[in-house]
Amino acid sequence: MIWDPAQTPGVQKAVDGFEAKYPKIKVSLQQVPQDQYYTKLDASLGAGEGPDVMWQSSLAVQYATNGALEPLDKYIKQSGVKLSDYPAKIANLYKFDGKQYGIPKDQDTWTLVYNTAAFKKLGVTDVPTNDWTWDDMVKIAKELKAKQTTSDAPLFYDHQFNFGVSSLIHSLGGTVVKAGKATVASPEGEKALGMIKSLQDDGLITKIADSADYNPVTALISGTAAMAEIPSWNLSLLSQASAPEGTFHAVRVPSVDGKAFTDTNGLSYVMNANSKNKDAAWKLIEFLTSTKGAELHAAGGAGIPANTAKSALDAFVGANSKIVGLSAALTAAQKQTYLRTSSEFPATRASNPQIESTEMGPYWSGSISASDATKGIDQILDKALR
Repeated sequence: MIWDPAQTPGVQKAVDGFEAKYPKIKVSLQQVPQDQYYTKLDASLGAGEGPDVMWQSSLAVQYATNGALEPLDKYIKQSGVKLSDYPAKIANLYKFDGKQYGIPKDQDTWTLVYNTAAFKKLGVTDVPTNDWTWDDMVKIAKELKAKQTTSDAPLFYDHQFNFGVSSLIHSLGGTVVKAGKATVASPEGEKALGMIKSLQDDGLITKIADSADYNPVTALISGTAAMAEIPSWNLSLLSQASAPEGTFHAVRVPSVDGKAFTDTNGLSYVMNANSKNKDAAWKLIEFLTSTKGAELHAAGGAGIPANTAKSALDAFVGANSKIVGLSAALTAAQKQTYLRTSSEFPATRASNPQIESTEMGPYWSGSISASDATKGIDQILDKALR
C-alpha cells in the first residue's frame, strides 16, 4: 500500500519487475490518498490485517513500538542486503531500540527551477547558476519584477517553517533543535525569517497570507513565476507539462555565506508484523529497494531513489530529461542536506500547523517581531519535545 499517485507508475514498474523475477508471487498494488492513508492503515492493522508491505514515514516509530511492524534484521542478515547502500541518515530513521524496521525507498532533494521562456519574454539574460548566492537570486528577481506588466511575483521560495525557513537557519550556521532543546530563537533564526519576509515585502514572492492556494509548479509552467524552489517529488509534474524542450532548467538553491542547505527525508518499505507471507514480503522489499528496483521506480519520474547507485539517479534524471541541468543540480544539492526537523524529531511533526498559524502568520503580516516569533516557535517545539 502506497499513497502518492505521482509515484504509482514507477512503483508499478518495480512491482512488474519483481513479478517477472518471481512469477509464483503475485503483488496487488493499492494507492490510497495521503489524507486517508494512515486512517485506513490503522483500521486494517488494528484488525490484525492490512498490507504485507507498505510505505512508512517519520510516523514509523509509533507503529514499530506498538508491534505493528516486523523487524527486518534477520532478513537483512540472511539476504546480505547492505544498509550502507542507502544514506545513513535515512536508514537510521527506521531503526528503533537497535532493530531495523524499514529499508529506504527514496530521498528528498530541493532544487530551484527557472522557466527560460519567461526570462526570454521579459528580456532578462542574467539567469541562475549552480554557484549563485542569495544576493544573486534577489538581484535577478528584482530584474524580473521590474519588467513584469502584471502583479504576479517572479519567484517562489518556500516559506514554511519546516522547509524553507529551517533550511535557511542551517545555511546560516544555526540549528532548529540541539541537545533536545529548540534553538530557533537565535541570530540565525531571526535573520532567516527576515530574509524571506524581505522577499515578500519587496513583492518578489506572493504575499504569504494570500498564498494558501498558490501552486508553484503551476505558476512555473504558466510562466507567471519565472523561477521557483521545487521539491524532488514534484519535478515529474514539470517533465509531464506540455512545454517545449529546454523550457525548464534546474540549479541548486542559492547559497548563503557559502552554504546551501536543504532538508531531506525518505520513505521506506516496511513489513506488516501480521503478514502471513513474510518470506514473500521480504523478497518484495529487497527487490523494490535494490539497484534494479530503484532504477524501475525512478523510471516513473517521481521520487529520487534512496539507493545510492549512480544508475538509480541516472534513471531518475533520464525520466525527467526535459529539465535541463537536472543531474548537476541534484548532485550539488545532495552534498548539503540535513534531516528534516519533523523527521529527525517526529514528536514535532504535529506542532507545525500551530507554528504556521500562531507564529509565522503574524510575523509575515508584520504584527509580531522576528524575536517574538522565534521565541514562540521554541516554546511550541519544546512542548512537543518534552
